[in-house]
Amino acid sequence: MEPQHIKANIQIIAASVIYGFSGIFFMYVKNMAAGTVVFYQLLFGLLALAGYLAVTGKLTGIRLRGKRKTLILLGAFNAGAMVSYYMAVDFTNVSISVLLLYTAPFYVLLLAPVFLKEKHNKKSLLALVLSLTGVVMVIGPENLVSGSGIEPAYLYGVLMGLFSGLFYACVTITSRSLRNEYSGLEQLFISTLVMLLLLLPFAKQAPIITLVQNLPVLLFLGVTITSVGSIFYFTGLLHVKAQNASILSLLEPVSAIFFAYLLLKDPISTETLFGCVLILSSSFLASLEEESKTENSSKVWI
Repeated sequence: MEPQHIKANIQIIAASVIYGFSGIFFMYVKNMAAGTVVFYQLLFGLLALAGYLAVTGKLTGIRLRGKRKTLILLGAFNAGAMVSYYMAVDFTNVSISVLLLYTAPFYVLLLAPVFLKEKHNKKSLLALVLSLTGVVMVIGPENLVSGSGIEPAYLYGVLMGLFSGLFYACVTITSRSLRNEYSGLEQLFISTLVMLLLLLPFAKQAPIITLVQNLPVLLFLGVTITSVGSIFYFTGLLHVKAQNASILSLLEPVSAIFFAYLLLKDPISTETLFGCVLILSSSFLASLEEESKTENSSKVWI
């Protein structure tokens, strides 16, 4: 493997681990709603990203071209994925939330035949079964059977986690439809602007004193995760096949679960571990399909 490809793989791995920290550091934010946290994370991230693009001379190349309505949709889906993911973390825990987020390939396989005219095969159908079974294991089969053992707040968190996976799938499909018009970094930058406009009502929901108290965590989320993580990912993606990048990205939920256990003492039950294996296996199988569909698919997870 050439040094350039080794460096690119390291960048993808680093980005995946950085993304895995988002739910963990969200837990350190105090007295702020998920929408408000996302707004300020994006604001600080966009400023850092704009600085990077300006220094590298890429900022002047970012401009609106065609498919503007699709770009707005991309921003809306991204906002939905982030807010619902953080809400899931708030009402369940990081481990369960990140696994439910990674049901996105399940939704992609369901929606791709409708929106991208992609047909199912035996491998994709197996991925669907594995993902659905994994979700059942994460939620808890006994809870689904009895129903009475599920606390309303926990059930709400699970639903938000499933919604985050759905929104993430919509991000993937929308990003694919834009790949011939906009590069990954262009999609990232413009969709972040759209997200800030959509989430603007949340900007004033936190008192100044609360914002100041949470400023270090918000800066970390914005600069490290939204900006640095995305720069690593898209820079590495230039020299890594889409299929390989998808597989390496599976380190995100793995690292999130591992660090949540170490730092937050999140419990990991046998059922959660089994669900983790099934969902990640589903994502792995889905990623194997990417190679035949596109070599330029991009992840826009802020």
